[in-house]
Amino acid sequence: MVAGMFRTANGIGRAALSCYRALCAEGLDPIAVDLSGLFNQVDVASPVPLQEMPVNNNGTLVLYANAPETERALMGLGLRRWHKWRIIGAWAWELATTPADWARQTCYLSEIWAPSRFVQQTFESQFALPVRTVPHYLPVHAHANAWPTPASRGDTTLRVLTIADGRSSFHRKNLLATMQMFSKAFPNNEPVHLTVKCRNLSLYKYYESAVMAYANKDPRIDVIDRSFSEEEQTHLLWNSDIVVSSHRAEGFGMHLAEAMAAGRATMATGWSGNLEFMTAQNSTLLPYVLKLVDDPSGIYKSMPDARWADVNIDAGSLALRELYDSPRKRHVLATTARRDVSASLRSRTYSEALGILA
Repeated sequence: MVAGMFRTANGIGRAALSCYRALCAEGLDPIAVDLSGLFNQVDVASPVPLQEMPVNNNGTLVLYANAPETERALMGLGLRRWHKWRIIGAWAWELATTPADWARQTCYLSEIWAPSRFVQQTFESQFALPVRTVPHYLPVHAHANAWPTPASRGDTTLRVLTIADGRSSFHRKNLLATMQMFSKAFPNNEPVHLTVKCRNLSLYKYYESAVMAYANKDPRIDVIDRSFSEEEQTHLLWNSDIVVSSHRAEGFGMHLAEAMAAGRATMATGWSGNLEFMTAQNSTLLPYVLKLVDDPSGIYKSMPDARWADVNIDAGSLALRELYDSPRKRHVLATTARRDVSASLRSRTYSEALGILA
């Protein structure tokens, strides 16, 4: 059984969906149980059939809810500690240390799944439970060649995309750095366009003001602030040439993996969980320096020694300009990315982690 926020357009909701689809691809018959309503985060329709929690005293549950939501999720599912369930906590995190109160939640779990080796190393240093790396499954689109990039199908405007959810910390996602790279790379009204796809931007007024003030200075920058359905998200990727992430930290980087699976060139900070699938051969990795975490949103509070990456904006602008000037390089990166994601982000990883041979 896979429990998660299947009706929520956030990263951990899409991670639950990836697990469910991977198990189906392996010939299994998983049950999808939705937690979106429990956490008041219903904003899209579920793309997979949902069922109620079965009334059993035992079974295997893969729970896509982070540590602070684990106990509440299990109570909502009707599970109690005396039930003989194998409960796997599929947790997401982005830094090399965790909040102190996360350890208490491990008492409800049999094991933890981490989306990358970066996160696995963090969890293993903090918790006594077994931790396994289970990267998210991203099927390579079989018909990607039928969906050429905008530039290759005659659109003379190079289209760049960056994506962030405020509930995952806009400061961590670092949208403003991407916007600055874009403007520095293209100072002369070149035929380029940047889409800044946000979710929950209006909840963080200080950041919304900064983003909109910057966007208003450049008519080539558009800002979107709403949840997208899976179909809309896919269409957004298809209509982009390059996907950029100037993140300070990532546990995995689902949108980057989705872009690579769709055959798009990607550019990102060369640190943290995105290195599970991004390399210098299949993407553009940007230099950075590590600095103490400073997050005005408060999501990473009470972690005085934690560090994250501060991307080099000048290097990013030069790299973005190089991709603009070299359609050949974009094509090579995108083609290599599709091949590598197909080989590394496999459906079989989940059944192997469960000890099931389909």
